[in-house]
Amino acid sequence: MTKKTSSNKQAKSKNLINRSVAISALALFVVLFSLWYFTNRPSTDNTQNVQFAHLHGMGFSSNGGQLFVTAHDGFRVYEKGRWLIPDLPINDYMGYSPTNSGFYSSGHPGPASKQINPLGLVKSTDGGQTLTALGFVGQSDFHLMGVGYETHAIYVLSPERNAILNVGLSYSLDDGKTWHQSQAGGVVGNILQIAVHPTKDNIVALATDGGLFLSTDYGQKFSQISNTIPVTSASFAPTGNHLFFGYQNVYAHDLMTGKTDALKSPTITGNDAIAYIAVNPISGEIAIATFSKDMYLSNDQIQSWKQIAQQGTGKNEVSG
Repeated sequence: MTKKTSSNKQAKSKNLINRSVAISALALFVVLFSLWYFTNRPSTDNTQNVQFAHLHGMGFSSNGGQLFVTAHDGFRVYEKGRWLIPDLPINDYMGYSPTNSGFYSSGHPGPASKQINPLGLVKSTDGGQTLTALGFVGQSDFHLMGVGYETHAIYVLSPERNAILNVGLSYSLDDGKTWHQSQAGGVVGNILQIAVHPTKDNIVALATDGGLFLSTDYGQKFSQISNTIPVTSASFAPTGNHLFFGYQNVYAHDLMTGKTDALKSPTITGNDAIAYIAVNPISGEIAIATFSKDMYLSNDQIQSWKQIAQQGTGKNEVSG
Protein backbone atom coordinates (compact mmCIF):
# COMPACT_ATOMS: atom_id res chain seq x y z
CA MET A 1 0.00 0.00 0.00
CA THR A 2 2.84 2.33 0.93
CA LYS A 3 4.69 1.53 -2.28
CA LYS A 4 1.55 2.21 -4.35
CA THR A 5 0.95 5.57 -2.62
CA SER A 6 4.57 6.55 -3.14
CA SER A 7 4.32 5.60 -6.80
CA ASN A 8 1.18 7.73 -7.24
CA LYS A 9 2.88 10.71 -5.61
CA GLN A 10 5.85 10.35 -7.95
CA ALA A 11 3.55 10.20 -11.00
CA LYS A 12 1.64 13.30 -9.89
CA SER A 13 4.90 15.11 -9.24
CA LYS A 14 6.16 14.17 -12.69
CA ASN A 15 2.92 15.41 -14.30
CA LEU A 16 3.21 18.73 -12.46
CA ILE A 17 6.78 19.14 -13.67
CA ASN A 18 5.77 18.37 -17.27
CA ARG A 19 2.91 20.87 -17.05
CA SER A 20 5.24 23.51 -15.64
CA VAL A 21 7.72 22.90 -18.46
CA ALA A 22 4.94 23.14 -21.06
CA ILE A 23 3.56 26.37 -19.55
CA SER A 24 7.05 27.85 -19.39
CA ALA A 25 7.70 26.90 -23.02
CA LEU A 26 4.39 28.44 -24.06
CA ALA A 27 5.15 31.62 -22.14
CA LEU A 28 8.60 31.80 -23.73
CA PHE A 29 7.04 31.35 -27.19
CA VAL A 30 4.56 34.16 -26.53
CA VAL A 31 7.37 36.47 -25.38
CA LEU A 32 9.56 35.66 -28.37
CA PHE A 33 6.67 36.01 -30.83
CA SER A 34 5.67 39.35 -29.32
CA LEU A 35 9.25 40.56 -29.55
CA TRP A 36 9.45 39.46 -33.21
CA TYR A 37 6.10 41.03 -34.08
CA PHE A 38 6.81 44.43 -32.58
CA THR A 39 10.25 44.42 -34.18
CA ASN A 40 9.07 43.45 -37.66
CA ARG A 41 5.55 44.86 -37.96
CA PRO A 42 5.00 47.68 -40.52
CA SER A 43 6.19 50.96 -39.13
CA THR A 44 3.64 53.59 -38.17
CA ASP A 45 6.40 56.13 -37.63
CA ASN A 46 5.89 58.86 -40.23
CA THR A 47 9.59 59.68 -40.17
CA GLN A 48 10.35 56.37 -41.90
CA ASN A 49 8.83 57.16 -45.26
CA VAL A 50 9.24 55.91 -48.80
CA GLN A 51 11.86 57.77 -50.81
CA PHE A 52 12.50 58.24 -54.52
CA ALA A 53 15.73 59.66 -55.85
CA HIS A 54 14.23 60.48 -59.25
CA LEU A 55 10.82 61.11 -60.82
CA HIS A 56 10.17 59.76 -64.30
CA GLY A 57 6.39 59.82 -64.48
CA MET A 58 3.15 59.87 -62.55
CA GLY A 59 -0.45 58.76 -62.98
CA PHE A 60 -3.51 57.35 -61.23
CA SER A 61 -4.71 53.76 -61.48
CA SER A 62 -7.83 53.22 -63.59
CA ASN A 63 -9.95 52.69 -60.45
CA GLY A 64 -8.67 55.96 -59.00
CA GLY A 65 -7.47 54.33 -55.80
CA GLN A 66 -3.72 54.64 -56.27
CA LEU A 67 -1.25 57.24 -57.47
CA PHE A 68 1.73 55.62 -59.20
CA VAL A 69 5.11 57.34 -59.43
CA THR A 70 7.97 55.90 -61.49
CA ALA A 71 11.61 56.20 -60.49
CA HIS A 72 14.94 54.63 -61.48
CA ASP A 73 14.17 51.65 -59.28
CA GLY A 74 10.53 50.95 -60.05
CA PHE A 75 7.23 52.18 -58.70
CA ARG A 76 6.21 54.10 -55.61
CA VAL A 77 2.50 54.15 -54.77
CA TYR A 78 0.42 56.59 -52.73
CA GLU A 79 -2.76 54.97 -51.45
CA LYS A 80 -5.18 55.95 -48.69
CA GLY A 81 -2.84 58.59 -47.33
CA ARG A 82 0.28 56.42 -47.20
CA TRP A 83 3.24 55.63 -49.44
CA LEU A 84 4.37 52.12 -50.20
CA ILE A 85 6.70 50.21 -52.51
CA PRO A 86 4.63 47.62 -54.39
CA ASP A 87 5.79 44.06 -54.93
CA LEU A 88 6.37 44.46 -58.67
CA PRO A 89 9.31 43.79 -61.00
CA ILE A 90 11.74 46.69 -60.88
CA ASN A 91 12.34 48.59 -64.10
CA ASP A 92 13.51 52.10 -64.90
CA TYR A 93 10.38 53.36 -66.64
CA MET A 94 10.61 56.41 -68.89
CA GLY A 95 7.73 58.08 -70.72
CA TYR A 96 5.29 56.38 -68.35
CA SER A 97 1.74 56.80 -69.70
CA PRO A 98 -1.21 55.32 -67.76
CA THR A 99 -4.39 54.29 -69.61
CA ASN A 100 -7.77 52.80 -68.77
CA SER A 101 -6.34 49.29 -69.06
CA GLY A 102 -2.82 49.65 -67.65
CA PHE A 103 0.14 51.67 -68.90
CA TYR A 104 2.57 52.18 -71.77
CA SER A 105 6.21 53.04 -71.23
CA SER A 106 9.79 52.94 -72.39
CA GLY A 107 13.01 52.87 -70.39
CA HIS A 108 15.48 50.30 -69.13
CA PRO A 109 15.14 46.91 -67.42
CA GLY A 110 16.01 46.53 -63.75
CA PRO A 111 19.11 44.66 -62.50
CA ALA A 112 17.21 41.38 -62.00
CA SER A 113 15.21 41.63 -65.22
CA LYS A 114 15.68 39.40 -68.24
CA GLN A 115 14.36 42.13 -70.55
CA ILE A 116 16.62 43.50 -73.28
CA ASN A 117 18.06 46.99 -72.76
CA PRO A 118 16.57 49.40 -73.70
CA LEU A 119 12.97 48.29 -73.32
CA GLY A 120 11.84 50.07 -76.48
CA LEU A 121 8.07 50.47 -76.34
CA VAL A 122 6.17 48.25 -73.89
CA LYS A 123 2.75 48.02 -72.31
CA SER A 124 1.31 46.29 -69.27
CA THR A 125 -2.28 45.30 -68.50
CA ASP A 126 -1.60 43.74 -65.09
CA GLY A 127 -0.14 46.66 -63.17
CA GLY A 128 3.46 45.99 -64.15
CA GLN A 129 3.70 42.30 -63.29
CA THR A 130 4.42 41.55 -66.96
CA LEU A 131 5.38 43.64 -69.98
CA THR A 132 4.39 43.18 -73.61
CA ALA A 133 6.97 44.44 -76.11
CA LEU A 134 5.46 46.54 -78.91
CA GLY A 135 8.67 47.36 -80.76
CA PHE A 136 12.09 49.03 -80.73
CA VAL A 137 13.44 46.53 -78.18
CA GLY A 138 17.17 47.05 -77.79
CA GLN A 139 16.97 50.10 -80.08
CA SER A 140 15.19 53.08 -78.55
CA ASP A 141 14.45 54.69 -75.21
CA PHE A 142 11.60 57.19 -75.52
CA HIS A 143 11.85 59.72 -72.71
CA LEU A 144 9.08 61.80 -74.26
CA MET A 145 5.89 59.95 -75.13
CA GLY A 146 2.17 60.18 -74.49
CA VAL A 147 -0.77 57.79 -74.91
CA GLY A 148 -4.50 58.46 -75.18
CA TYR A 149 -6.22 57.26 -72.02
CA GLU A 150 -9.02 55.46 -73.90
CA THR A 151 -7.84 55.46 -77.53
CA HIS A 152 -4.33 54.19 -76.71
CA ALA A 153 -3.01 56.36 -79.54
CA ILE A 154 0.75 56.51 -79.04
CA TYR A 155 2.84 59.63 -79.74
CA VAL A 156 6.62 59.52 -79.28
CA LEU A 157 9.47 61.94 -79.83
CA SER A 158 12.34 59.99 -81.34
CA PRO A 159 15.71 61.55 -80.47
CA GLU A 160 17.47 59.63 -83.24
CA ARG A 161 16.60 57.68 -86.33
CA ASN A 162 16.01 53.95 -86.08
CA ALA A 163 14.85 51.26 -88.50
CA ILE A 164 11.27 52.60 -88.49
CA LEU A 165 11.17 56.16 -87.16
CA ASN A 166 12.82 59.35 -88.28
CA VAL A 167 13.95 61.95 -85.77
CA GLY A 168 11.01 63.91 -84.37
CA LEU A 169 7.35 63.32 -83.55
CA SER A 170 5.59 60.14 -84.72
CA TYR A 171 2.35 58.38 -83.82
CA SER A 172 0.75 54.95 -83.97
CA LEU A 173 -2.94 54.05 -83.74
CA ASP A 174 -2.52 50.27 -83.63
CA ASP A 175 -0.19 49.52 -80.70
CA GLY A 176 2.97 50.18 -82.69
CA LYS A 177 2.25 47.97 -85.70
CA THR A 178 2.38 50.95 -88.06
CA TRP A 179 3.79 54.44 -87.59
CA HIS A 180 3.22 57.85 -89.15
CA GLN A 181 5.46 60.90 -89.09
CA SER A 182 4.05 64.17 -87.72
CA GLN A 183 5.40 67.39 -89.20
CA ALA A 184 4.93 69.33 -85.94
CA GLY A 185 4.56 72.58 -87.83
CA GLY A 186 4.21 75.75 -85.77
CA VAL A 187 5.96 74.42 -82.66
CA VAL A 188 8.34 76.86 -80.98
CA GLY A 189 10.98 75.78 -78.48
CA ASN A 190 12.21 72.47 -77.15
CA ILE A 191 9.54 69.85 -76.50
CA LEU A 192 9.40 69.00 -72.79
CA GLN A 193 6.26 66.85 -72.59
CA ILE A 194 3.58 65.22 -74.77
CA ALA A 195 -0.10 64.97 -73.79
CA VAL A 196 -2.60 62.99 -75.87
CA HIS A 197 -6.36 63.52 -75.76
CA PRO A 198 -8.10 60.64 -73.95
CA THR A 199 -10.83 59.97 -76.54
CA LYS A 200 -9.77 61.73 -79.76
CA ASP A 201 -6.60 60.26 -81.24
CA ASN A 202 -6.07 63.25 -83.56
CA ILE A 203 -5.62 65.73 -80.71
CA VAL A 204 -2.19 66.10 -79.11
CA ALA A 205 -0.58 68.84 -77.03
CA LEU A 206 3.09 69.74 -76.56
CA ALA A 207 4.57 71.53 -73.56
CA THR A 208 7.70 73.40 -74.63
CA ASP A 209 10.01 76.07 -73.31
CA GLY A 210 8.32 78.30 -75.88
CA GLY A 211 4.76 77.73 -74.64
CA LEU A 212 1.81 75.32 -74.99
CA PHE A 213 0.85 74.05 -78.43
CA LEU A 214 -2.21 72.09 -79.58
CA SER A 215 -2.83 70.06 -82.73
CA THR A 216 -6.08 68.57 -84.02
CA ASP A 217 -4.59 66.84 -87.09
CA TYR A 218 -2.31 64.19 -85.59
CA GLY A 219 0.51 66.62 -84.94
CA GLN A 220 0.89 67.96 -88.47
CA LYS A 221 0.17 71.58 -87.46
CA PHE A 222 0.20 73.14 -84.00
CA SER A 223 -1.23 76.38 -82.67
CA GLN A 224 -0.07 78.14 -79.53
CA ILE A 225 -2.97 78.28 -77.09
CA SER A 226 -1.42 80.11 -74.13
CA ASN A 227 0.88 83.05 -73.59
CA THR A 228 2.45 81.30 -70.61
CA ILE A 229 6.16 80.71 -71.27
CA PRO A 230 7.68 78.28 -70.57
CA VAL A 231 5.33 75.32 -70.07
CA THR A 232 7.00 72.33 -68.44
CA SER A 233 4.04 69.96 -68.06
CA ALA A 234 0.66 69.26 -69.65
CA SER A 235 -2.03 66.65 -69.06
CA PHE A 236 -5.57 66.15 -70.37
CA ALA A 237 -8.37 65.47 -67.92
CA PRO A 238 -9.72 61.94 -68.49
CA THR A 239 -13.02 63.50 -69.58
CA GLY A 240 -11.20 65.31 -72.38
CA ASN A 241 -12.84 68.66 -71.57
CA HIS A 242 -9.80 70.39 -70.12
CA LEU A 243 -6.07 70.50 -70.66
CA PHE A 244 -4.12 71.20 -67.46
CA PHE A 245 -0.67 72.72 -67.80
CA GLY A 246 1.85 74.88 -66.05
CA TYR A 247 5.34 75.98 -65.12
CA GLN A 248 5.20 77.25 -61.54
CA ASN A 249 1.45 77.79 -61.55
CA VAL A 250 -1.36 75.54 -62.75
CA TYR A 251 -3.74 76.50 -65.56
CA ALA A 252 -6.76 74.85 -67.15
CA HIS A 253 -7.58 75.29 -70.83
CA ASP A 254 -11.20 74.60 -71.77
CA LEU A 255 -11.19 72.84 -75.15
CA MET A 256 -14.82 73.76 -75.82
CA THR A 257 -14.60 77.52 -75.20
CA GLY A 258 -10.87 78.05 -75.74
CA LYS A 259 -10.69 79.90 -72.42
CA THR A 260 -7.70 79.47 -70.11
CA ASP A 261 -8.01 80.01 -66.35
CA ALA A 262 -5.30 80.32 -63.72
CA LEU A 263 -5.94 77.91 -60.85
CA LYS A 264 -5.00 78.06 -57.21
CA SER A 265 -1.53 76.51 -57.06
CA PRO A 266 0.91 75.31 -54.44
CA THR A 267 3.90 77.57 -53.88
CA ILE A 268 6.62 76.66 -56.40
CA THR A 269 9.50 79.13 -56.65
CA GLY A 270 13.15 79.53 -57.59
CA ASN A 271 14.53 77.02 -60.05
CA ASP A 272 11.79 74.51 -59.32
CA ALA A 273 8.90 73.88 -61.71
CA ILE A 274 6.05 71.45 -62.37
CA ALA A 275 7.35 68.20 -63.84
CA TYR A 276 4.13 66.16 -63.99
CA ILE A 277 0.39 66.69 -63.66
CA ALA A 278 -2.02 63.77 -63.19
CA VAL A 279 -5.82 63.76 -62.97
CA ASN A 280 -7.76 61.03 -61.17
CA PRO A 281 -10.13 59.36 -63.70
CA ILE A 282 -12.75 58.66 -61.01
CA SER A 283 -12.70 61.51 -58.49
CA GLY A 284 -11.13 64.27 -60.58
CA GLU A 285 -8.52 65.05 -57.91
CA ILE A 286 -5.26 66.44 -59.27
CA ALA A 287 -1.69 65.55 -58.37
CA ILE A 288 1.37 67.65 -59.12
CA ALA A 289 5.04 66.67 -58.94
CA THR A 290 7.92 69.14 -59.27
CA PHE A 291 11.46 68.67 -60.50
CA SER A 292 12.73 68.92 -56.92
CA LYS A 293 10.44 65.95 -56.11
CA ASP A 294 7.85 67.84 -54.10
CA MET A 295 4.37 66.42 -54.64
CA TYR A 296 0.92 67.89 -53.96
CA LEU A 297 -2.62 66.58 -54.09
CA SER A 298 -5.90 68.49 -54.36
CA ASN A 299 -9.23 66.70 -53.88
CA ASP A 300 -11.49 69.72 -53.33
CA GLN A 301 -11.75 71.11 -56.87
CA ILE A 302 -8.37 72.79 -56.50
CA GLN A 303 -9.37 74.96 -53.54
CA SER A 304 -6.42 73.71 -51.49
CA TRP A 305 -3.34 71.51 -51.81
CA LYS A 306 -1.91 68.87 -49.51
CA GLN A 307 1.81 68.12 -49.74
CA ILE A 308 2.37 64.36 -49.97
CA ALA A 309 6.12 64.35 -50.69
CA GLN A 310 8.98 66.71 -49.95
CA GLN A 311 12.27 66.56 -51.87
CA GLY A 312 11.78 62.90 -52.71
CA THR A 313 10.53 61.71 -49.33
CA GLY A 314 6.91 60.64 -49.02
CA LYS A 315 4.74 62.19 -46.32
CA ASN A 316 2.21 59.83 -44.76
CA GLU A 317 -0.98 60.96 -43.12
CA VAL A 318 -0.87 60.69 -39.34
CA SER A 319 -3.44 58.09 -38.26
CA GLY A 320 -5.65 59.22 -35.41
